Amino acid sequence: MNTVEMVDLDAALPARGLRVIYAENIPSPWSQAALGLFDIKGFDYRLVPYRKFREAIRERTGAQNAPVVLHDDEPPRTGWADILALAQRLGGRVSLVPDEQEQEVRMFGLCHALMSEGGLGWSVRLLLTHASLTTDGREGWPLQVATYLAPKYGYAPERAEAARARAVAVLDLLTRTLDGHGGTYMLGHALTALDVYAAVTLGVMVPLPQEVCPMPAVLRHAVGTLDPQVRAAVSPSLLRHREMMYARHLRTPVQL
Repeated sequence: MNTVEMVDLDAALPARGLRVIYAENIPSPWSQAALGLFDIKGFDYRLVPYRKFREAIRERTGAQNAPVVLHDDEPPRTGWADILALAQRLGGRVSLVPDEQEQEVRMFGLCHALMSEGGLGWSVRLLLTHASLTTDGREGWPLQVATYLAPKYGYAPERAEAARARAVAVLDLLTRTLDGHGGTYMLGHALTALDVYAAVTLGVMVPLPQEVCPMPAVLRHAVGTLDPQVRAAVSPSLLRHREMMYARHLRTPVQL
């Protein structure tokens, strides 16, 4: 088992090796994906909670969001693809990118649909923000969280319908990808980064049990009020895939 050490920002910045500034107390797909990649590869790393040091992180790294991945003296990395590229370069126990070129391109395209701007994770955050701002915080994120996230995700009420359609379409694509072959993993019989991204992204649509993912009650309520069309698009096969990933590959209980 790899070693994970919780430290403060002053200890992390001058250190060598991997340091991950992550979004705490919420199953952020982007933060959880970074941790999942490093855990599967067997890398030791230091963890820094983002919210506690948010202003100092902005001043000292220039990063506006979590995760922020630091490695030795290299520039901070915040994008999912850059973090995956670093993980691959560092090696570890297993490769998470297919060797075959067509499968590699397919994997990166599906990861983009999950993790990039306008993708599944982005769309779900917009929908939870919309729910909060249109119900005075009774549904979706707590109102303070929604107000903070709205400008970051370009929220406008008229964008909710497109976000709903995009989320449903990506979930359908993932289900068809998973069900389209006889393999255990998203692309067949080999584990890839796509499996990690698919598993962690479901955490903000259908929460894991509290003993597996100890989430604050207010956020568990928020996720529970997600748009019903999106929730209905989370197929049984995607949930079985997630269960397998946490049983075989991802750390539990989830580090929040």
